Amino acid sequence: MADDVVVRLVGGPDHPGELDAAGLRGLLGAVQLLTTRVARHLVDQARPGRSAGVVERAARLRLVGLAGEGTATVLRFAVGEEGVLGDGLEHEVTDAVLELVRGLWNEVPPTWTTPLLGEACVELLDALARVARTATFGGARFRAVSFTPGNLSRDVWPREDAPRRYGAAATVRGRLDRVDLRRRVLRVLDESGADVVVESVLAGFDADADPFVAAARLIGAEVVVSGPASRGPGGLRLRGATVRPV
Repeated sequence: MADDVVVRLVGGPDHPGELDAAGLRGLLGAVQLLTTRVARHLVDQARPGRSAGVVERAARLRLVGLAGEGTATVLRFAVGEEGVLGDGLEHEVTDAVLELVRGLWNEVPPTWTTPLLGEACVELLDALARVARTATFGGARFRAVSFTPGNLSRDVWPREDAPRRYGAAATVRGRLDRVDLRRRVLRVLDESGADVVVESVLAGFDADADPFVAAARLIGAEVVVSGPASRGPGGLRLRGATVRPV
């Protein structure tokens, strides 16, 4: 059954009970990214053979409430889908997410943190820092933990920062599920449920448009991406890619 996570934000630029669209979009994207990567990590470690669909259902994030409570803006999330999995994977996902959040608070990542999870944790810190001075994470099954995201170290989290070598081209089919307009980076969830980062786009489906902008319009759609590939601990990355709808 679905699990719950409650996030309380205090001291942000907006009135209690309000979040501007950009801040809300960034926060929702960061929480969903971390939840999806945790689900994939759990499946890869202990549940090999599970389909990408199982991972997506276990990591499905729904915002079920946003309200002002005193000086705080409170967001209530449901994680997973009711009556779909029947094996508690969504509870394992939220257990792991909250363990990572406690790692943010005490600046000690769990020993099982991978570069992909470290990157997602840093992205969550940055998203929180844009909307609040202090943040509190909790839920029905969890003791709440509060921290100041802007003051916490990003450097302690493992990330795939080393220079990469790009070799032979690879082709990936999957759903375009994330667009970073500022860094001009795309993320595709491939057919196995793994994240594929597309660092630059040379050609899109619209020859008359900026290739990145044309590709970004396909958000949520099934796409085929081809380009020079780099494989490492942080997963598969493509650059100088072509992006076309299926």
